[in-house]
Amino acid sequence: MIGSCLAIALGALALLPGAAAASTHSCGTHTVTLEFESEPGKPKTKFKLPIKQIETQGVSCATAFKFVTALYDGKSTKTPEGYKCVVAKFKVPQGSIPERCTKPGKKIQFAGKGG
Repeated sequence: MIGSCLAIALGALALLPGAAAASTHSCGTHTVTLEFESEPGKPKTKFKLPIKQIETQGVSCATAFKFVTALYDGKSTKTPEGYKCVVAKFKVPQGSIPERCTKPGKKIQFAGKGG
């Protein structure tokens, strides 16, 4: 009986690395709306910024969209949620910059707007 329980437990542990790989998502494009104050007393100017090719590992698309919005909204000087972001190497549309943000067990990569 104990041997059977041990075998089941070890079998479940063997599946964990596969479960992490299965949590990879292609999330498509997300548009971030940025607001800038143009003149005091005037309505804020809104600018729509499309973020393309969003892919995640270990997080949901909804979490990635929230992260990208926080990254670009300019309200903080720090990278949101403790991620470390770098310019990555993967193919992106012209005028975009490939970015990858990671923290242990989680990855969000996307094509951000660039020059």
